[in-house]
Amino acid sequence: MRQAVVVGAGIAGICAALGLAERDLPVLLLERNGFSAGGRVAEYPATTFHYRGKTYTCSVEHGIHGWWRQYRNFLALLERHGLSDRLVDAYDQTVVFDDGRNVYRTNVGRETQITPVPEPLHHISLFFKRNILRMMKARDIPRIATLGLKVLESVRFDPWDPEYLAHYDKLNITDYQRGVPYFYQAFIRSLSRSGFFSDPQHVSLWAFMLALQHYVFLRRTDQCFAFSRDAIRNTLLDPLVEKIREAGGQLLKGVRVVEVEPLDGGGWRLHWTVGEPPASVEPETHLGTSGIIDTRQLVLALDVEGAKELQTRSPHLQSVLGDLSVFKGRRATTVKIWWARSPTNRWGDSGVFAGKSMADAYFWLHRFQDEAIAWHRETGGAVSENHVYAPDFKHDLGDDEIYQRVKRDMERSFPEVAFSAVHHVVVRNRAVHIDFPVGCAGSFPPVETAYPDLALCGDWIDGGVPVLYMERACQTGLAAANILLSHRGLPTRQILEPLPPPPHIQRLQVLLRRLGKLGLWPEMSATPATVDP
Repeated sequence: MRQAVVVGAGIAGICAALGLAERDLPVLLLERNGFSAGGRVAEYPATTFHYRGKTYTCSVEHGIHGWWRQYRNFLALLERHGLSDRLVDAYDQTVVFDDGRNVYRTNVGRETQITPVPEPLHHISLFFKRNILRMMKARDIPRIATLGLKVLESVRFDPWDPEYLAHYDKLNITDYQRGVPYFYQAFIRSLSRSGFFSDPQHVSLWAFMLALQHYVFLRRTDQCFAFSRDAIRNTLLDPLVEKIREAGGQLLKGVRVVEVEPLDGGGWRLHWTVGEPPASVEPETHLGTSGIIDTRQLVLALDVEGAKELQTRSPHLQSVLGDLSVFKGRRATTVKIWWARSPTNRWGDSGVFAGKSMADAYFWLHRFQDEAIAWHRETGGAVSENHVYAPDFKHDLGDDEIYQRVKRDMERSFPEVAFSAVHHVVVRNRAVHIDFPVGCAGSFPPVETAYPDLALCGDWIDGGVPVLYMERACQTGLAAANILLSHRGLPTRQILEPLPPPPHIQRLQVLLRRLGKLGLWPEMSATPATVDP
């Protein structure tokens, strides 16, 4: 019988397995993907193409990911294992607004870092940028005051207070958009798609408020993030898995757990079969194509759609996972393009699209990733990666149509590279992105379950700390490991909470929240909203 098994080798599962490995507890890590661990940051088989008489073999990923400054637990984990130097800071971010006739580009990253205006108003400098002024309409001028109130509303929000959670969970992002300038509505829509993989009317406002606090308004440094220096598998995934192996652990890829059941006297029995393409159990395992694994302790680190599948065949998980119909895994499509020419460095190395665009986000990989930098130095060209998130109909289009539309977005936004595409790859990712729909806040299963030898983790699990995205995956992974360690009498690891805002912001929050208690602050409501098209 195994000592401990973690099902799912995304960031949550890897962090849970590392938490156990750091206490010398051997763990078996199972991953349905037969090629790569990583979940939302997994790698795919490389692509090969010919250009100017030379053959190039280049990496392909689920999608490049930014590691934010507020990812305190994940960054601390990398530092403990000597991997901090594998990240490189992003330089700047650009908002690209396409209204169908004109394209406006505005850098919004460094501008808000160097302005002397203090938080939470450090974004005010953006109003004086030429392209934002060009996007302003006459009706937007009186709406600027409303925007200021919405900023203060985001500051006032208390993520630790159940009353705030209950109130804002009844609202959606469209309620927040009401009455703000047109360009800001478009920007919020782009943040909804890039951050929550869904359109504003579907996303719970409490999650969006939390995102605004952690990444936008409270601390200007929280907007800073980093990329991996090279392909994620070589840069982070393989080194982290090797740390697990050094403690006697093991990763098996291409293994899909289809049912779990408790054993008499404690422990769990896992029924598994071969995973998904490229589905091949690692040859050294000699496990065949299906079987049973027994374990004393179990961590489920699944995405929400994987949890739904497992729940249908595992009656004992019904009460553990609860009603998962509230959640829907969101699809994402990645388009990677190699260009013969490069854009000017005037614009950010990453950014979001607002307006009438197929793509929702872009990344110029040759600005920070070693492999793409080598392509740039050798050919003078560029490498871009675009993410397509919402609405859903985009993913129903054919690969070529998605590529052509994304290429058009990039050529309109960065005309320097127009008509120079050399090669491209379209990646259809599984629906592993968790949405945060209206009314979801009370439906997240907790890390700790009714079974002392079973814990949960993932970016859709409630770890008791108000964080989002990959930090939520890491934090719940460490919390799951702590539960198993405590039952064995082994030392646990401290879990870091988000950094508090600066003192002057804390004083402002006290004032704004006191006004709310006295009924002197206008509460947002879910009345029908009119959002400019």
